[in-house]
Amino acid sequence: MVNLFILLGDFKNIFSWLGMKGKSLINLAMFMAFGLVIFILYLYFFVGFKELMEVFNQVNPYEYFTYYSLTIIVMIVSMLFYSMSWNELLKILSIRVGLKNAFLYCWLGNFVDLILPFETISGEITRIFLIHRETGDSSGKIVATVIGHRIITTFMTLSSLLLATMLFLLRYKGNSEVLYLLFAVLSGSLFLIGAMLYLSLREKAAEKLIDFPLKAVSFLTRDRFNLSEIKEKIRRNLLHFHESFKTFGRRPRALTKSILYSFIAWFFHLSIYFLVFYALGFSEISAKIYETIIVYSISVAVQTVPIALPLGLVEIVMTSLYALFNIPAAIGGAATLLIRVVTFWLQILVGYAMAQWIGVKKLLAQVHKKH
Repeated sequence: MVNLFILLGDFKNIFSWLGMKGKSLINLAMFMAFGLVIFILYLYFFVGFKELMEVFNQVNPYEYFTYYSLTIIVMIVSMLFYSMSWNELLKILSIRVGLKNAFLYCWLGNFVDLILPFETISGEITRIFLIHRETGDSSGKIVATVIGHRIITTFMTLSSLLLATMLFLLRYKGNSEVLYLLFAVLSGSLFLIGAMLYLSLREKAAEKLIDFPLKAVSFLTRDRFNLSEIKEKIRRNLLHFHESFKTFGRRPRALTKSILYSFIAWFFHLSIYFLVFYALGFSEISAKIYETIIVYSISVAVQTVPIALPLGLVEIVMTSLYALFNIPAAIGGAATLLIRVVTFWLQILVGYAMAQWIGVKKLLAQVHKKH
């Protein structure tokens, strides 16, 4: 993964999606619509539109407006602290981009993650490219901040899920369906953290990892390309990458700040799930704290599957889990819809606006240079 980021971090066309239009935009819309149709069919057959409408008809308009407005504010605050967490890592390595740009790049990274079926890879490559384009710093240093940030956020989700799982087992004992999901998520998270730490701390391991694809390319092209220059560039970036991780270890106070900001971001993002139920008048959600943590953690894990529907699968998992936790199917379905409006569609709309703004800014800068 580290080497993939380093290889792709310098591609000059990686941000060409800023000009998305025509056929590519239509294909993307169709892909997302497919996932949405799947979820709508799930609601129709397993929840019922009539039951959903009854939930919305019984909602108190004042409470709904108050709590649901808060979810939008909380989403923005969560993203702000998420950006502050990453910005602390950037500052440790003297990569000066400022909190405003860190916030912008984090939102754009999440936007790319949501619209492309390569979650956690495409968005992070986007962040690497944007920082490299702005500062010209070594790709290895920038990759170190992104990988470090990913380790912190994954560890945060994993810790909360472990706690929620223990509480869940004490109360529900033998719900095998949820246990299988929990085991899969915990195993995947542990493997991800372990793999990233191993590659980050063991210099020879990362170097060996890149040797195989380079040898394969050399064999397939029958040595028509001189790969020694590419290999040397990767070696330099790997050196910067590993030195950056050693620097993190020498700055425990700044690292602690990054972890604290990440925890606050996680807390605010989780609170969206509670606020939506309050907006629907289902205050009983306050008695299901660890169940909500489980739903949140599993939904995040499902969304980060490298190749998956950006829409549809997550919603079905969430609705099914709420039903397993004895929350009425119609309320669980309605809550899932509203949660995803904030955590998915809001990020899509704002991210697209930001992408277009950067594209216009870039175009104006080019015109200014010509004159």
